[in-house]
Amino acid sequence: MIARAAELTLVLLWVRMVLTCMLGAWACRRRRTGPPRDAPDPGEPASFATARVSIVVPAFDEAQAIEATLRALQGLVPAPLEIIVVDDGSGDATCAIAQRCLDCDGQGRVIRLAANAGKAAALRIGIAAARGDFVLTVDADTCLAPDSLAAALATLQHRHADAVAFCLEAAPANGMPAKLQRQEYAASLDFERAAQDAVAAISVLPGAACLFRREVLLRHPFSARTRTEDADLTLTLARHGACIVRAPEAVARTLVPASWSGLVAQRTRWITGHVQCCARQAARLPQATWRFRLLVFPNFVLSTFLAPAGALSLLALWAGGGGRLLPLDAWGATAVSTLLVYLQRGVGLRCAPRRFRPLVRHFVLEPAVSGLVGTVCFACAVRDLLLDALRGSLGRARGTAWRAGK
Repeated sequence: MIARAAELTLVLLWVRMVLTCMLGAWACRRRRTGPPRDAPDPGEPASFATARVSIVVPAFDEAQAIEATLRALQGLVPAPLEIIVVDDGSGDATCAIAQRCLDCDGQGRVIRLAANAGKAAALRIGIAAARGDFVLTVDADTCLAPDSLAAALATLQHRHADAVAFCLEAAPANGMPAKLQRQEYAASLDFERAAQDAVAAISVLPGAACLFRREVLLRHPFSARTRTEDADLTLTLARHGACIVRAPEAVARTLVPASWSGLVAQRTRWITGHVQCCARQAARLPQATWRFRLLVFPNFVLSTFLAPAGALSLLALWAGGGGRLLPLDAWGATAVSTLLVYLQRGVGLRCAPRRFRPLVRHFVLEPAVSGLVGTVCFACAVRDLLLDALRGSLGRARGTAWRAGK
């Protein structure tokens, strides 16, 4: 019985990886050979050029990175209506640096919170204070390309979207963790989002950079009920039928954890929040759209449990022998799983810009390291959820999320 369940799980994961490769490659090919998806229709007015965009930047102890972020935002075309930095009770010079940068052009302001309230609360405060019709949320350690806002606005207008995901890149940095994450972001995280966009089923908007219609965020505000406010918001919007798309030309470059401990903390938070999202959204499936029930939510659940489910299934086959449903023994199942993982990475890198072509050793190491980190972090997430349940604080997410990454 256990071996049969393991084989069924592996087949499901294999099908998902194959579909991701096909949809991601198709989306990339359509982008290269067809008309740009984010270009307006002929004769359609480029109203995005005069769009009123408010940029909200939540920040907590980001003195080292926020100046570069604000300089990049001030260089966007078209220029935003305003830049609002919400300093969430930082203990360093974040507030002073942000104020100095924004005083240069007079188009921004800093809202300083007396105490750390958490990222979701900082976002809600900034969005409530915004005057624009559109809101661009940007992490304080994320730099946008000068033409990224124009690309995101054009995509939002052309596809009549409610939210637009930026193409997220890991900033180049020294150290093995950062180098491996740079490949993972390009060949796995962003590539999968491109595949999901091909079937209008994006399940996680990147918290580092997203463009929204402000009215959507007022109806469905960011919430601290889980540890991943970006995933929770995305699923809530998708459940209510919002149009969520990706703008491949809107590039945002973000800092990633430079140490193994930072990476583990980040991924543990991700998985903990995603498990919380699974539990919350599952209870609301009867009221969701058919696309959410059949595409968005199942894919989100599979991605959340991908690493531990694959590892446990292979272990079960090795322990039990396998071969009940598949004409494969444990060696064969392991070989197929490994081949498909590297196939997805290879196709993802092939579709990515040439600057993401990694060294051979990084290409070989990254899938194995990502899988191992994911499995370990899943165990840490289960531990944290159990501890939260014992303390009666399941779903509480406060300032600790800031230091755990995107």
